[in-house]
Amino acid sequence: MIWAGANLSSYEMAAESIQELAEQPISARRIRRQVETIGQARVTEREHNIESLKTMTFQERRTGSSAREAPQLAVVMMDGGRYQRRDHFGQEGLPEEKTRHQHWRESKVGCLLSMKSSIHSSDPCEKIPDCFVHASAVREIAKIAEKQDPEEVVAGEAGEGIRTEVPDHCADYKPPKLLARDVVASGQCSDTFGWQLESRARQLNFPSASRQAFVADGAKTNWRIQREHFPKATPIADLIHALSYAWGAAQAVGGDVYSPWAQAIWQGNVQQVIAELANHQTRLGKPPRDAASTDPRERLHRALTYFTNNASHMNYPEYRKQGLPLTSSHIESTVKLINRRIKGSEKFWLREASECVLQLRADFLSDSRILSTASGG
Repeated sequence: MIWAGANLSSYEMAAESIQELAEQPISARRIRRQVETIGQARVTEREHNIESLKTMTFQERRTGSSAREAPQLAVVMMDGGRYQRRDHFGQEGLPEEKTRHQHWRESKVGCLLSMKSSIHSSDPCEKIPDCFVHASAVREIAKIAEKQDPEEVVAGEAGEGIRTEVPDHCADYKPPKLLARDVVASGQCSDTFGWQLESRARQLNFPSASRQAFVADGAKTNWRIQREHFPKATPIADLIHALSYAWGAAQAVGGDVYSPWAQAIWQGNVQQVIAELANHQTRLGKPPRDAASTDPRERLHRALTYFTNNASHMNYPEYRKQGLPLTSSHIESTVKLINRRIKGSEKFWLREASECVLQLRADFLSDSRILSTASGG
């Protein structure tokens, strides 16, 4: 019953499925009550673990759980999705401007990935694979990115369902292999979510891993969480987002400039791309404040801002040598899986109810099943 309520598209669908598959007449309301009861127990357990973590010294926080073997490669990824919430339900007398168009909220989603990979003495794949030069995913993300602030780009909408990974292009190079995935999801603020990620990572003994990576898009919030909660992890800007900004800027400039830019990014020569973008920006001029997202000057400005802010997280040759992931494909697909339950134009959640479902949905998507503790099973 809990599984159906937390994973199917609605409580009504859960009730219908149980009736059809188990021939048990259980109402949608009863399923909802049970989901919220168990979900709240898990949220309470999560918050208790976080409070315990906050009482530890910095050194203690960087020590993992001895009850679990550390992964060979510990990777943290995070991103955001969207869902509708009506926090003002039951509050009378609120002005319309306080409630209109304020239903959409961001769900924070994190992946804690146990992986394995090989370490190389030199870059095992110097030439960019053709799929990254011609990938439709690059163009699609570029279209979405044009509507967002490059200072705080959120890729959940752009990346949903897009899984672009480095192929077996080079005989000596294979991307990291996924061994296990654990998921964290919440509608709470980013500060709280950072503690949620660290708490779960510590339970999985991520701090003891000899190699650690933190992969995300270019949002400043992501890098702040990395610095505060995962300082030992190598920060890596998602390759696909980097290429998408190059693609957008190439459309503004014209000519065959995207391919050499993509190759330069792949080889870690981001400063070369920044210099060329700056020259084109000088030639075309800076965009006015009311510039459209398709304005060539605006496209150049956005790309220049993104690369300048994230250049230190784009040393892709070194990441390949260390056997680290280059893309955030795992978190992109996980955001979509979370959204299947909570996102919909007809779905409106109360804050507490949505937090319960987000927690349970993340639990069921995790390879380390920990739900039994809260449910007494």
